[in-house]
Amino acid sequence: MNPSAAIPVERDKIFGLDAFFDQFRMRRAREHGHYMPNTKYTFVRMESGETLMHPTFRHPALAEGRPVLYAGEACFDNGRLQWWSNGSGNYRPDAAHAEQAGLPMDRFFSYEEVMRGNHKNAAARERKAGVGVALQAKMAKAGLSTHWPPVYCPAPGRTN
Repeated sequence: MNPSAAIPVERDKIFGLDAFFDQFRMRRAREHGHYMPNTKYTFVRMESGETLMHPTFRHPALAEGRPVLYAGEACFDNGRLQWWSNGSGNYRPDAAHAEQAGLPMDRFFSYEEVMRGNHKNAAARERKAGVGVALQAKMAKAGLSTHWPPVYCPAPGRTN
């Protein structure tokens, strides 16, 4: 087990992430309300599909040392995802597999791009958004769902 996973953390302080139309909300396991993400968080996408986040806990502590689908950092402004990356020193996820994070790809910046400051560059964000728009158009033409969060859509002509 990764030594970082052995660091004691208060599990009830870890947030789960939920999509809410074009925004995101956070929840804690033992609480009924929702929180609005409004800073940078480390996150892990667990094999169960759940996304866990915290502003200061390290990735192995969030995942309790277990395998994850993806790990990185995500920055929010009043519930809107500004950017996210594969920035994780422990899991070191490959940028080529970023879809596994389950977050909008038009807001993804590799760790190297973040280190160069490209995530703060409005032109770079617009280029990424343009790629997202082009991908959505291609998906719609193919009859695939373009909704966030992703939803299961049966193949044309199938009922289940």
